[in-house]
Amino acid sequence: MKLLMRFLREPLFHFVAIGSLIFALYAVVDETGEAPADVIVIMPQRIDQLAAGFSSVWTRMPTDDELDALIDEEVREEVYYREALALGLDRNDTIVRRRMRQKMEFLLDTGAYVQEPTAGELEAYFAANEDFYRSGMRLAFEQIYLGETPGAETITRALSALRSDPAAGLSSLGERSLLPAQLGLSLTNAVDSVFGQGFFDLVAELSLGEWGGPLVSAYGVHLVRILDRLPARTPPLEEIRDAVLNNWRAAKAQEIREQDYAERRKNFVVEIRRGGARPAESQ
Repeated sequence: MKLLMRFLREPLFHFVAIGSLIFALYAVVDETGEAPADVIVIMPQRIDQLAAGFSSVWTRMPTDDELDALIDEEVREEVYYREALALGLDRNDTIVRRRMRQKMEFLLDTGAYVQEPTAGELEAYFAANEDFYRSGMRLAFEQIYLGETPGAETITRALSALRSDPAAGLSSLGERSLLPAQLGLSLTNAVDSVFGQGFFDLVAELSLGEWGGPLVSAYGVHLVRILDRLPARTPPLEEIRDAVLNNWRAAKAQEIREQDYAERRKNFVVEIRRGGARPAESQ
């Protein structure tokens, strides 16, 4: 009895049960599978689906003639589908094989995405993946562009003027460029995408509120003053719970896929027959 109860609590059992239920429901809805091979039955539920599909595209219900055309097209599709199966055209078809695999994985994923974590499970997942949710340092700064290769005297004179009066004559000290004179609070990739790889790290070493440099970007030499700085932080779980829960479910879905595949794989002996002198491999 204990072994039975333990088995019934296994997540894989739940997902397989849900998948089986979905297959059963599909079989009930898809009554065409119960008809003889030479009989095509278009049930009222399918007609409703066709009408709903038309309505979602055209924002109105189809007329009688339009609905008849949709039904005719459904019959045409079913005729060719059955004839293709009879000819074996579904075999060794990469697209068909891939689609069937996707359907199987969809059934497993359906179970995973309705699952709720047990007590402490979400917290443990968050702790194990904390770095993923950590936001990097953000900097806001202003800069003066001094050109590609300014002389040492030019740099010293500009830096001295700025330090004695940080707000005076900013436009007259540097050269014109298309680079922004100021950037609001920005992450590393945002700053580096404007000034070149590594520029954020150079700016981060400066003291808050003081002009510093010279700093070299992909375009030349700059003097920079940090206006604001927000340190890197990991938000608490309560703040991003929905995002963490979605990621946990995605990870759980992948875990279930792997477990399910491992179980199904045990039912097969696979021989890999390679060309040349190498012997066949059994797995």
